[in-house]
Amino acid sequence: MSIIVSEVYDALLEAGASESKAKAAAAAIPVGEHLATKEDIAELKAELKAEIAALKVAIFMFGPLILGLLIKLVFFP
Repeated sequence: MSIIVSEVYDALLEAGASESKAKAAAAAIPVGEHLATKEDIAELKAELKAEIAALKVAIFMFGPLILGLLIKLVFFP
């Protein structure tokens, strides 16, 4: 257990919770190092914007080509 979780565990025991319930509740609390920061979220947003832009380019470049090939296959066998 980390320091924060063990403190919660001890507090729950002092408050009268059973040992098994205190362990379960203390284990359910996320540790600070596993949480995302605002900078992490901003970085992910920037990466997603770049990926969406690349997908848009691919769709607009190859979409008409694929559509033309499908039309040729259907109407001009």
